[in-house]
Amino acid sequence: MLGHLRPVKDPFRTALAARLLPAESRLRVLQVGAALSDDMAEQARAEAADNSRYRWLGEIPRWKALRVLARCRLLVLTSRMEGGANVISEALAVEVPVLSSHIPGSIGLLGANYPGYFPYADTAALAELLTRCETDAAFYDALRMRCADLKGLIDPEHERQSWRNLLDEVHRG
Repeated sequence: MLGHLRPVKDPFRTALAARLLPAESRLRVLQVGAALSDDMAEQARAEAADNSRYRWLGEIPRWKALRVLARCRLLVLTSRMEGGANVISEALAVEVPVLSSHIPGSIGLLGANYPGYFPYADTAALAELLTRCETDAAFYDALRMRCADLKGLIDPEHERQSWRNLLDEVHRG
């Protein structure tokens, strides 16, 4: 998980879901981001002390956060709302599959039929997806391939060409 700890991000949802995983699960949750309140920091420290699957790395430089992401097998976005999360684009760039709350910003980036959605704040549904990613190689590979297919959308040259096309259309319009 990459993002500052604040309520709109529902930052502890993945840690709570990890508590529901089977005992044999090897899944671990890494959370990168500054706590934007003392309460959030205390909650992160308490969760790390009580949940062996959860580790809060706190705020680290962006380049280090991207290195952490690149070494992960999944990115989980638990937000209540996003305009189109940069972290999804960053995950696509390093070919890390995404699980996301089913919100318009993520749907706009990943597509309506993306198989890695769960209802916002639904801990059990997220735990089910995490388990499926860990135990169902075909499902995990399908997520990985869908994200790899989307990587071209964040290519800088593709974006420049899309802007040129839009501006040409507006100019002709």
